[in-house]
Amino acid sequence: MTKIKKITLILIFLLLTLNPSAAFRDERDHTHPVEMPNLPAGSVPTIAGNHRLSFTPNYPILFVGDSRTVGMQQSVTSYGCYLNNQTFLAEIGKGYHWLSRQTALTDIPPSIIIINLGVNDLGNLYRYQALYETYAKTCWAGCPIYIVSVNPCSSPCTSVSNQQIAAFNTAMQEWIKAYNQENASSNGETFPIRYIDSYQMLMTEGFSSADGLHYSASTYLRIYTYILDQIEEENGDGNGTYTYTESR
Repeated sequence: MTKIKKITLILIFLLLTLNPSAAFRDERDHTHPVEMPNLPAGSVPTIAGNHRLSFTPNYPILFVGDSRTVGMQQSVTSYGCYLNNQTFLAEIGKGYHWLSRQTALTDIPPSIIIINLGVNDLGNLYRYQALYETYAKTCWAGCPIYIVSVNPCSSPCTSVSNQQIAAFNTAMQEWIKAYNQENASSNGETFPIRYIDSYQMLMTEGFSSADGLHYSASTYLRIYTYILDQIEEENGDGNGTYTYTESR
């Protein structure tokens, strides 16, 4: 073997010994365990640079509502929230009559149903209650149902008042309590109807609204996070998964 070849082999050996990656690169993808923070289900995903932490519930979530729900969907999307497994069915200016005609709602897979309606037609309280009860016992029998409070208004809104809204909310809460007592199942197979009181949260912590009826994006984001944090279904949040992803 020539002296030049010997020197070349020695240099290659030293190179591999000191820095093997300099000569050979493993192009395979590697998955490294990530220590997940103890976040509540439904929390807004943490986004830092190329990293994203998102929560996926095992039950899909269906949001049903009016213009306020439309605004919430637009706002959380603009904030970059990962709406995986979440669907929105909402239209501006709608209420009971619109809800009762949504045939898509009578044939859905088991889902967490979150309803936020009533600000446009507070006078239809009893009709809402009758429809909720009918659906809860038939087409929504396999669905956890959450009724969200009608949330507060402020000046310059004149179409409704917080006094009217509070009366509607109180009556809805009392009806839900009575419904659950009447329909409690000894074997635990019947889902109760649950109430999410974001009205009191907003009245206590404050909110921002340009027209007194619809909220700022930051307020919608708070409502969205609050709603998801109230979900109590084991299959809806406790058994879901956190996913850490890194874009390339």
